[in-house]
Amino acid sequence: MTAFLLPLAGVAVVAVLVVAASRADSASRVRHLRRRPWTLPSPVRTRLVVALASAAVDATPEVAVQTCAIGVVACVIVTGAIAPALVVPAAIAAAVAGPLWLRFASARQERRFVHALPGALEQVASELRGAGSVASAIERLGASSSPVARDVRRVHTRTTLGLGLADSLAVWPEEHDGPGVRAAAGALAVAAAMGGRAADALDGLASSLRDRLDAIAEAQALSTQARLSAVVVGAAPLGYLAFAALADARSVTALVGTGVGRVCLVVGIALEGLAAWWMRRIVATEPA
Repeated sequence: MTAFLLPLAGVAVVAVLVVAASRADSASRVRHLRRRPWTLPSPVRTRLVVALASAAVDATPEVAVQTCAIGVVACVIVTGAIAPALVVPAAIAAAVAGPLWLRFASARQERRFVHALPGALEQVASELRGAGSVASAIERLGASSSPVARDVRRVHTRTTLGLGLADSLAVWPEEHDGPGVRAAAGALAVAAAMGGRAADALDGLASSLRDRLDAIAEAQALSTQARLSAVVVGAAPLGYLAFAALADARSVTALVGTGVGRVCLVVGIALEGLAAWWMRRIVATEPA
């Protein structure tokens, strides 16, 4: 059981530390700036900034890397005290847990954004019917807590800096090429020129986006059995490894303590990852 729970403990430690880092107060960040902190290489830092923003994590890339490193070290220390033979697998699991959590958090934010987009269009349509404008509706949406607010604030910021509303909306799909974004940006640009007459068209687009989401949800429900089968098949080797570790600890020692065992472990993990990726491609529902 220990061999099975340790990687999960590493994942939990990394997740807790990332959340704690995201809640760090501004005073500590100011003190951190005064110390002239180290910085990541520019290409890595740029990609990590985008990933953190997509996952709605309010932390600098350096803080995120430090948090992940602390989680790995903590997991190695705990594993070394309990089962030294599992230090390497536990360290790998803890190191991979951070990027995986970031990826899942980004996917969750994207789902929230896609489901909130039709409601945002309906709010703009309501503003137009009340003799408002697209610009005022965008400003109101940017000040809200909607998952769409972050994108809308960027559009509003560009307009306040002097860029036209239509041009600002045209940049939106380039920044966030998500489902429905291009159609929404085009519809809002047209509505900005037509005024209240475009309210019905915005409502129609919102209804179409909701119908599309319903179709995707139905397809995902129909593929539930295939997804569950993929999880069972993918988790079976890990479950057998945990059972073998509990039944005969010498098997784990041979796996991680000998050259042949390490080769088998690396090849097995690589094949497991490849199979998981391939099954995900098979059962995934691609957006239309």
